Amino acid sequence: MDKTIMITGSSRGLGAQIAKEACKKGYYYYGISRFNDLDVVNYDDIKNYILGFYDVYYDENPNGRPVALINNAGICVPENIFELNIENFIETFRINLFGLVNCCNLYAKLCKDFSIKGKIINIASTAGLGARPGRSAYAASKAAVINFSLSLTEELRPYGLKVYCVAPGAFESDMRREIAPDDDFKKMLKPDKVARFILSLIEDGELLDGQIIKIIK
Repeated sequence: MDKTIMITGSSRGLGAQIAKEACKKGYYYYGISRFNDLDVVNYDDIKNYILGFYDVYYDENPNGRPVALINNAGICVPENIFELNIENFIETFRINLFGLVNCCNLYAKLCKDFSIKGKIINIASTAGLGARPGRSAYAASKAAVINFSLSLTEELRPYGLKVYCVAPGAFESDMRREIAPDDDFKKMLKPDKVARFILSLIEDGELLDGQIIKIIK
């Protein structure tokens, strides 16, 4: 199989860990992050970037053909209802949901145009499955990612594309350290294990699409 993938939010945290583990497994990855001036919320940015892959296909260069998209980019701004800043709420949805939708839309079009049996892996969170007081915007955005992923699974099945929705529980990450600095990180799930599981879905996972895949310690 081709060993090229796309990762959003690859400059730090889980995205950077996925990129690191991907390289260990022999994958070449295309990073989509603000680190390389690509904003998932900017549809035209992502469209122009992915249009470059059309040239790769026309040139019949298998080393540049992405067989999977991993949507990892996300933010969390902890606020309760009394502290709520609607702009922060909107920004959380813009990045966690709308940016993910942009990338799914454009990658799916690429796969459809070239009959690629690609895979889309959307990173949600167990926060999207229950109450998260003080982090309601994040929880709501991840709940939306979960439902969108389940719907997308059915939409793309006729085209041979698989969609996975991975919902990790609490794990050691840059974001977790920022929002919950008092957690006991020594006992927490490590990002390298999360990253390796996510990558395993590219090579396997044939029976796991169409469901919420929880990763908990």
